[in-house]
Amino acid sequence: MAKFSDLLYELRKEKNLTQSELAEKLGITNKAVSKWETGEAMPDTAQLLPLAEILGVSVDELLRGERKIEEEKAEFEEHDEIIINGDGVHISDGKDTVDISTNGVFVNGKKAMHRKPSFLGRISGCVCASLVALAVLAYILLGCFTGQWHPLWCIPASAALGCGVIGCSFDLFDPVNKAEKRKSGENPYSGPICGIVMCASLIGFLCVGAVCNLWNIIWVLPVAGVCACIIIGTVGAVFNHKKEK
Repeated sequence: MAKFSDLLYELRKEKNLTQSELAEKLGITNKAVSKWETGEAMPDTAQLLPLAEILGVSVDELLRGERKIEEEKAEFEEHDEIIINGDGVHISDGKDTVDISTNGVFVNGKKAMHRKPSFLGRISGCVCASLVALAVLAYILLGCFTGQWHPLWCIPASAALGCGVIGCSFDLFDPVNKAEKRKSGENPYSGPICGIVMCASLIGFLCVGAVCNLWNIIWVLPVAGVCACIIIGTVGAVFNHKKEK
């Protein structure tokens, strides 16, 4: 039963359905779907076929709690080689190579691991690389002209943490990442916001500590950041759970 409940939950998430939406399609209550996913109950025989059709699997797969991958593998039997590398998952017959990592093909029952970065992700990478390069250059030039290597070292350190803020900010508005997180049952906002809070608190800790020499007082900033992340993560999980129900 545990296999059935796990597969049901996974398939429902892949179809981007809430428990209520699945229950409505089957003409039952969402409490029944909840019991199926927690392993407290199993569907009636009459419900298995429509449930399997909605989720895109066979009744046999549903009852066994695992998807058959033999059929997917058979599609590629004519090919000489299946290649998995840093560029994704490919099949080759010796002449042509086809990228299957973005075409919904499953490897060992799971989606291909590699996904190309989104447009916003590429922009974020360029901005971060430029920021770090400028920060290092500023640190070297200012250090050479003023001889004040301390506290100027906080410039490249803050730039590196600033990349975390930039990356999380882009992630917060990236529709591709948000859609993937929603599919996997995650709250798409909690992680990026926590990343921004932690990086910002560490930047403040380093800069104020280095410039004002207040290390013995300003340590409260990263501690406050950790506490804020715990609260943000908890609130995000609660809202996500309510929305799912």
